[in-house]
Amino acid sequence: MAAATKIFLTGASGYIGGEVLHALRKANPSYLVSALVRDEAKGATISKAYPEVRIVLGDLDSASLVEEEATNTDIVIHAASTSHIKSVEAIARGLARRQSYAPAHWLQISGASVLSITDIVQKRFGQGNDEVFSDVDDADKVRDIITQNAGRRVVDDFILKVAGPKTALIFPPIIYGQGQGPVSQRSVQIPELSRVAIQTGAAVRVGKGESTWSNVHIADVSDVFVKLVEKAVQGENNGLWNKDGLYFVGNTAVSFGDISQKVAQAAKDLGLIESAEVKELSPEEADKLSGHGSVLWGTNAKQNSQRARQLLGWEPKGISLEQEVPQTVQVEAARLGKL
Repeated sequence: MAAATKIFLTGASGYIGGEVLHALRKANPSYLVSALVRDEAKGATISKAYPEVRIVLGDLDSASLVEEEATNTDIVIHAASTSHIKSVEAIARGLARRQSYAPAHWLQISGASVLSITDIVQKRFGQGNDEVFSDVDDADKVRDIITQNAGRRVVDDFILKVAGPKTALIFPPIIYGQGQGPVSQRSVQIPELSRVAIQTGAAVRVGKGESTWSNVHIADVSDVFVKLVEKAVQGENNGLWNKDGLYFVGNTAVSFGDISQKVAQAAKDLGLIESAEVKELSPEEADKLSGHGSVLWGTNAKQNSQRARQLLGWEPKGISLEQEVPQTVQVEAARLGKL
């Protein structure tokens, strides 16, 4: 009888990591999951929801702890951070020490802002473009972007270069929808647009609002992680990992101007703001209203998600972003005590 697969998960108290934990437990309860959690109270919340999950108290700076956990696992899912290089280095050291003939697998969260670098460098916010990146047809171009901007994409660059484990980088675009994780169920981009509209009395957009990102429901993001874990357990290799292991998970694409308009209409319909007009912001104003608002609402990151569809049989099933916006506005209003 084969031993149960051991998984070391970071970010279980977060939006993405919590959803991944939920999806893993639902897909295969026999997985032995250890979750790194820095907050004892949040660890208790996770334990209450998933008593079988082993809580590891520590944070991403607990390098020796992270290294030890990686040494004793089969699959690492690093969903806590896209940029914390010290934890990534600790994982690599731990996986290199593993005493196993079977290769380790490492699923690393990244983000679609890798496709926004030109906009960021040129300070071109709120303007659209026609560029769409594929994770298969444009894989060389994407790897070049990472390599040429290694200072900005230090974790992505490390993962592409690490030797030993079989790695996958997952690049979510706008993620929407209520998460099912035990602690955090809130995304960033659409809830923050909703919060700003409710608190300031007007929906906002950066510049002309032409900038466009792909988008995906949170359940469809976790589905990619689950399918990659299943491929790892089955020992499948063809085009899945390392240099080939780039996974875009975008579904459709909607401009931020259109998203903001839908936020405005939903907020007006709920009586939260007086007008459905959208206020234009400068990048600096956006950053003051929400951290990195100029980048998160004012750049372009359009994806053609070929690899997960072709190799994992992934098909997005969540409701559309357009359908989700009114619900997000309502949830945000309730969170703020406005409903």
